Amino acid sequence: MNKIISTLFFSLACFFLLQGCADLLEEEKIVSPPVDTYYKTADGYNGLVNAAYTFSRSLFAGGNNYAPLVFFGTDLWTNGSDASFIEFNAYNSAIQPANPVLWELWSNFYQGIAVCNTAISRVDEVTELSESEVNSKVAEAYFLRAWYYHILVMHFGGVPLKTEEVTEVETTATRASEDEVYTQIINDLLFAEQYLPDVQSDFGRATKPAAQALLARVYLTRDQNEEAATYAKKVINDYDLALLDDYADLWDVANRENSEVLWSIQFSQDERLNANGNAYFLYFTPRYDLQPGMKRALENDRPWPRFLATRFYLDLLQANRAQDSRYDKSWKEVWYANNEATLLPGMEIGDTAFIYVPYEVPQSVKDTKKDKYGIFDINNLYDGETPVGSLELFPHMRKYKDPLRASINSGVGTKNVIEIRLGEVYLIAAEALMKLGNLAEGAEMVNVVRRRAAWPGEEQNMEITPNELTLDFILDERARELGGERLRWADLKRTGKLIERVKLYNPTGRANVEEKHLLRPIPSNMIDRLTNREEFQQNPGY
Repeated sequence: MNKIISTLFFSLACFFLLQGCADLLEEEKIVSPPVDTYYKTADGYNGLVNAAYTFSRSLFAGGNNYAPLVFFGTDLWTNGSDASFIEFNAYNSAIQPANPVLWELWSNFYQGIAVCNTAISRVDEVTELSESEVNSKVAEAYFLRAWYYHILVMHFGGVPLKTEEVTEVETTATRASEDEVYTQIINDLLFAEQYLPDVQSDFGRATKPAAQALLARVYLTRDQNEEAATYAKKVINDYDLALLDDYADLWDVANRENSEVLWSIQFSQDERLNANGNAYFLYFTPRYDLQPGMKRALENDRPWPRFLATRFYLDLLQANRAQDSRYDKSWKEVWYANNEATLLPGMEIGDTAFIYVPYEVPQSVKDTKKDKYGIFDINNLYDGETPVGSLELFPHMRKYKDPLRASINSGVGTKNVIEIRLGEVYLIAAEALMKLGNLAEGAEMVNVVRRRAAWPGEEQNMEITPNELTLDFILDERARELGGERLRWADLKRTGKLIERVKLYNPTGRANVEEKHLLRPIPSNMIDRLTNREEFQQNPGY
């Protein structure tokens, strides 16, 4: 993993250096190999492809990262005490073209696309790699370009479709239609499927099954259900891939490489290679450090309570908890005392300091424990479905838990981000098969996932019948299996359920959400720089 990250940084530096820099001091002339020569070499071309991965990490780093766009404004997440970017949860008038989150996504991804385009445009000039080697390398660029464009078109609709190397300053732009962008995405992924290897020596590089899984996701988005089912089943049946036996193992920071992960975005414990790191561990962590007997600790993460599970989501996770292990294996309810300076009388280091459970605890039970530790329940967090109180304390979703950071106050996370995994592919297959009317096979795809999720001995009780397989059931199952994995906003949008479910289950967003919110505004930083800005159409309502 460190190998691919270190080459990413070196390659990115080389890429921008070789594009030229007018600010270099003449007195300190730096001689670099000419672009036309360097990219023909094995090192140069490999470095160029490596550089194309770098911008994928921008989704998870820095203060204006992608998180508000994928967690806020859904049925599963609302805002905690950190009110940053709450407009994306409230769907209010602060969602404007000048919003920095939108520009961060747009600018980084078009930089990534530019690197991909350079790699694709120069592939025929490479002289030091065999035909099979160069096809495999350029297929990575095709995969990444498709992935970048898929996220852009999902949020912005039709976008400028750039597929050639940028060789001069461009001051005009036009928007391609969504259909045109998706056609390009699919063609890119079909190329990637043809030439990518089944496995890579560096975990984190694109592979053939990753391309097929992304194709299945894209086809499902396009309602091309035959193709979605076909590609999902290719991934399931054609490779040495398998769901992990234990759902909890997916979130173990030491278990970065395993049989369920199809593609993950790489981070590192080496701060020299990690830049701003993966910040997502921050946003789901409550202010446990303010409770008696508690202080910050690496194993508990650094608190920055931005995202709070909705009442609907917590209730959904609790509904079948005696059979379904997924809540217990990806959430934290109990904190143990670690601060001698603030221990309650009778409390010792290692004792329970407090618990936070997403259900109602009788007052009589609370009274019996109040002299030993604090008990917080759903009524401390919600009045009905409306969040109440400080919103600083709540159950902790642990999918981004990162105890390997450099220090307790570090915001630079080290944990890889699972972008595509086999559990999702089974549910893609189930949804596509359901839409095709094949309920029996679709239900079995769901049951594979649910049997893995079952507590020992509860496998049969977790199975569903074909008649239970509906779109709403699949959305609920995706919440149980994939909640917190950055897919929900897109899931609700592509199924036509975003407005309906926000109105039903997100009290903060329900009053304002409307049709225009199915697209984000095009960043003003983009439009304002165009000489044809009057012709470049902003999305409706912004």
